[in-house]
Amino acid sequence: MIRALFVDAGGVLYNNINEETDFLDRVADRYGVDRPELARRVEASAPRYESGACHVHQVLRTLVADGAGPPADTHEEARWLDRAYLGSVRAHRDNFRALRRLRQERPGLTTVLTNNEAEHWDRMKDAAYGHFALFDALYSSWRVGRVKPELSFFTEALRGCRVAAAETLLVDDRVTVLRVGAELGMHTLHVSTPEVLAERLGPAIRGDVLPSIP
Repeated sequence: MIRALFVDAGGVLYNNINEETDFLDRVADRYGVDRPELARRVEASAPRYESGACHVHQVLRTLVADGAGPPADTHEEARWLDRAYLGSVRAHRDNFRALRRLRQERPGLTTVLTNNEAEHWDRMKDAAYGHFALFDALYSSWRVGRVKPELSFFTEALRGCRVAAAETLLVDDRVTVLRVGAELGMHTLHVSTPEVLAERLGPAIRGDVLPSIP
């Protein structure tokens, strides 16, 4: 029986900003750095801000410091970054509704946010769209101090929620994350496109579908 639902946000409740929008291109152009190089640097540096070790603004300022654009370490530039980021966010409303409906139908189910995100931007999205209210517990990477797909991320979340892996359904858009969860004994649901969640969440909770890792 599924007692806990671990849900990713990027790719499930929201679009993936770095992969699906021109946000990083806009940052690169504003600060006069090479677009592909900035994307590579951000990918390599993401665990620093996702784990809460550094503020995302601090990381980005460092990554564009050698560019030809304006200095990034001002309040004006911080506001520009936040506006550019939030302007790139798209909420998948049907998936919000699917989670709300599930919480009504299964009040005993513990819903848990298991997301890789900078705390600053996670809170910005919550202020705009209210995704924190969909969950009984927040285990975003900045809360845990670890990032997916690290095994310790999931063991800490399972310990904190007092559930066994076999009682947990892990929902994510990344196969590498789902494979780690499956190795621990979790049930999995691969959200390859946003529509998958609303279509398959109910059956997955009831155990009507097999693990969905490709």
